[in-house]
Formats: sequence, structure tokens, C-alpha cells
Amino acid sequence: MGLPLHSRLRQKIKNGSDSILLSLFPTHVSHDLIPSEKIRRILVIRINYRIGNILFTTPLLRALEQRFPNAKMDILIGAAYPAPLLKGFKTVENVFDFPRKLLKNPLHAYRYIQQLRSSHYDLVINLNTGSASDRGATFLARGTYKLGFNAVSNWSPLTHGIEAPKGNVHEALKPLYLMRAFGNQPTDFPQRMDIALSEKEHFEGLNELKKRLADQGYNWQEGVKIIGMFRDARFEKKIDNLWWKEWYVQMKQLNPDAVFIDILSPDVKEKLEEDLYTLLESNLRTLGSMLSQMSLFVCGDTGPMHLASASMVPTIALFKASTPVLYGTLGDHDLSLTIASSSPQEIAQTITEHLNTLPH
Repeated sequence: MGLPLHSRLRQKIKNGSDSILLSLFPTHVSHDLIPSEKIRRILVIRINYRIGNILFTTPLLRALEQRFPNAKMDILIGAAYPAPLLKGFKTVENVFDFPRKLLKNPLHAYRYIQQLRSSHYDLVINLNTGSASDRGATFLARGTYKLGFNAVSNWSPLTHGIEAPKGNVHEALKPLYLMRAFGNQPTDFPQRMDIALSEKEHFEGLNELKKRLADQGYNWQEGVKIIGMFRDARFEKKIDNLWWKEWYVQMKQLNPDAVFIDILSPDVKEKLEEDLYTLLESNLRTLGSMLSQMSLFVCGDTGPMHLASASMVPTIALFKASTPVLYGTLGDHDLSLTIASSSPQEIAQTITEHLNTLPH
């Protein structure tokens, strides 16, 4: 079955615009190393509106911070709400968002472009050369060096290009290959997501978690295992409540002393069972600080799964439709499970065995 009409039209428009741009602004991409000593100001561009894709930038941000500890970074993303997730890095100064409404208001878009062009960067990094908005922002940004992955048929305003990795490379680790432009290898840097929570944030997260549970009648006890769960996900990735109920019954039997917390959201407003504690928090960084104080976090393939892993809580990712190879968890104590061939009871048994191996 072919692509739907709107997708074919969009592809034709994209191909036509690429041809025009290539004729007006021919690109000459260099494969030479970028002089590292000249990098003082960096702009990272990833205009996307989903939590997971923004968290996928964090391994590269950590690598840039290690490689250029005295540089200052700005980041351009899509929505404003994930911005706090990127503000824990010491070298990050500003996180700019690109609201979708700008596309409908030329005057606001013009002012936004003027703001983007008001700063000069030594290095501009485009994380998605297939994105028209990312390429447009890279073109408009003022930068001495512009780095991204080589685009075979797309117009791309880069000065330096790196070959994209071949094979099944996790989406969060692909950007690390751009560090080859400075003579590094991807494996020179941590192979995981990280929102860089401070010691103060960990402490505040613990106190806030204790408070939220106390408000629901729980008297905090040291050493008790706290297990968080999140049931929402997009489209076919979502696991139905009947599965979760069977899993929860088995988990309680296997872990009778554990405390279970149902993480709610705008789309999951009611807790799964009456005996569950609940947690609702819209500030993603605050949520991450509370998740970091749990013993374990269990959820489907969704943004909060990546947030939990990036907050350093042992995370169990349950995959129903997508592949964990490209989108699974990356932490040392994380686990990605495909649930299609296993019952809720079997998954609960596997998770409990994993939980018992974790350091206290």
C-alpha cells in the first residue's frame, strides 16, 4: 500500500524546495576536523515537541560539556515544557523554544528570527538534517562552523558533515557520532541519558516524595522499596489496564512490603486500583527528582520512561509495538522487556528478580 495523498504531496513539496535551495545556496561540506580551540559559544538545534526526543539530546550535551568545559551552550527545541530537563548542565545558558503558532504568525516569526540571529556562535549543531525546521534554523543562525550528519539528497546549510551511523544504533546515542568532528569517538563519552540532577535536587525530590505520600496517609519507612508505574503511552504503544491489573496483583504478591505509586497524567486521571498511592506533577524536572528517589520505575515505551532513566532510577521499559534496540532504556540497572510473548505474571516475576539484584 502506497503513502497517503497528503504524505506524497508533502514529499513532493520537500523535494522541490530542496532542489531550489540547492541551486540558490549550494553547499560545500567539509569533512576536516573542526578547530576545537576556537569553540566558545555553541548552539544545539533540535526542534521537536516530544519529551523522549528532547531527552535523546542529553548524551551529546554531556559530551559537549566534557569536551568544551569552558564553552557556553544555547539549545533550540520545539515546546517550552521540556526545557527544564536541559537546564541542569553547567554549560547551558539558554533553552529557546519554537512554538508551532509561530508558523501561523509571520510577524512573530520574523521577531523570533531576529532574536535567533542576534547572537553569533562559534559552532551550530543540527541534530536532524532531515527536518526542514531544523535546517531552516541552522541556515538562519549565525555561526562560524555548522555541523550535522551528511544529507544525501537534502539541502543542508552545513560547513562540516559526519556520516550517520549504520545499523541499529539507539536514537539517543546517534548524536554522539557528531563528536567525530573534533577527533573523538562516540564511546569516549557516557552511553546513557542524563538530566544532570544536582545533589540539592535529589534531596528536594526525596522530601517532596515523602510529603506527597504523607498527604495520602503513608508513614515513610526507610528501606522500604518504592515502585513507580506509569500506564500511559501513545497509540499502539499503550498497554491496556486489564494487563496492568493482572501485573499489579502479581507484583503485590511477590513484593508484599513494597509501596506502589501510580503516576497520573492529563490522559490518565484515575488510579488503577484503590490501594495504590498516586503522584501527579506537571514540572518534568520536579517529577524527575522524585522519580530518582524510587527503587524502581515501570512503564511502557513513552517519554516518562526516558525521563525516569535519565533521572537515574532503575527503569523497566515494557515494549508492545516498538523496538527496544532503538528506543529502550540505557541505564546500568535498567531493563527493556518485550511483553508480546509473556503473561503479566511472567513479566512481574522477571521484574521482581531484577529488583532483588539491585543495590540498596
